[in-house]
Amino acid sequence: MNALERVKIRFGRAFDFLPSIYRLTNDERLTKHFLELTPGYRPVGELAEWVRTTKKKLPETILEKMSLYFDWKAPLGMRISPVMSEESFESVQALLQKIALVSPKDMIKDFLLIGLGPRSVGYDEGVVDKILDDQKEALVFLAEKAVLTPQQKAVMLDFISDPEKMKDDYLHLLQWYEEHVYSTSPYDEKKLKESQEYLQRNLSTHGNGYLLKLTDNLHYEELDEDRKILLVLSYFIENAQGGIFHPRSESDVFIVGFNFVSSVLDRDSVSIASRRYGALSNPNRIRLLNALFGKRLTGYELSRSMKLSNAELTEAFSALVACGLVKTFRLNDRIIFTADRDEVIEMLTCVLDAPS
Repeated sequence: MNALERVKIRFGRAFDFLPSIYRLTNDERLTKHFLELTPGYRPVGELAEWVRTTKKKLPETILEKMSLYFDWKAPLGMRISPVMSEESFESVQALLQKIALVSPKDMIKDFLLIGLGPRSVGYDEGVVDKILDDQKEALVFLAEKAVLTPQQKAVMLDFISDPEKMKDDYLHLLQWYEEHVYSTSPYDEKKLKESQEYLQRNLSTHGNGYLLKLTDNLHYEELDEDRKILLVLSYFIENAQGGIFHPRSESDVFIVGFNFVSSVLDRDSVSIASRRYGALSNPNRIRLLNALFGKRLTGYELSRSMKLSNAELTEAFSALVACGLVKTFRLNDRIIFTADRDEVIEMLTCVLDAPS
C-alpha cells in the first residue's frame, strides 16, 4: 500500500480544540514561524483579533497552566492528540470524555515522549512502571535520558511524583477553557471545507510529492499495512503544520493549517532558494546539517550528541526539513533524519547557475 492510500483527512471543532490552546500560548512564536514558511504572512483578521483580545482576558492562573502544558518548548498537552486518530469526534465534550479515560500512568507515558523524542532509545512500557515506583529511579532516568531543560525536568519529576494530581490539573484546564473560551471562539468552517476540497484535489493531482510537503518530507520506508496518515486540518495553526508521532496511536497525526495546503505549492525556484539560505542563518542549523551528512540518526540521538533540548532541536529542524535540506524517514517504529552533502550543495547553488 503506497502512502497516498493511507491518508485520512479530518477537521472540526473537536479536532481543533488542543491546537487552539497551543496557538494562544505560542502566538508570537507561531507568527514568526508562519512568516518563515510563508513570506508575506501578516496576522490579520478575526482569528488574529481573537488571539489578541483573549490573551488579555485570561486569568493569570490559567495562563500559567497553559504555559505549563502547551508551551512550544515542551507542549505536553499536545501529546494527547493521538486520541484523535481513533474516533471521529462529533463534539469537544466527546473528546474531553475520551481524554478523561486516559489513565494517569498512560498520561505520564505520553508526556515523557516530549522529552525523549518520538522514537526514543531506552524507552519502553516497563520504564514508566519503574520510575513511578521509585523517585530515585525517576530522577536518574530524567537526568540521563530526557532531552529537556532543567526546569522541564523538574516539572516532569513533579508529575511523576503525583500522576493523579497532574491528570486532574490538566483536565481542569481543558474543561475551564472549553466552558469559558473555546465555546465562543471563531471557527470558519467554510474555509476548512474549501481547504479540504483543495487538499483532496492536490493529492490527486500532485501525488506523493505534495504529500511529502504536508508531512515534513517524511518518507515511509517500512510501515505496518494498517497504520494510517491522518491529516487534521486546523483553523488555528493556519500557515504551518506539525507531526505528532505516538507508539500507541493507530495513525501518524499531522496537524495542517488550512492555508498551508495551498501555500506549499506557491513557490518558484528563487523563493525556494531564498528560504534555504535563510534556513542556514542559524548556527544550530548549520551544526545540525553537518552532523547529519552521511549519517542516519534519530532525533533523540542528535539531541544527545549536540547537547540540545528536544525543543531546541525541533526549532533548528523545522526550517531545514521544510526546505528539503534534511530528509526524514519512517523506519518501523522510528523516525530517522539524514542529509546528503552533495545534494545540499546542489540545492543551494543550482539557482545561481540558472540563466536569468
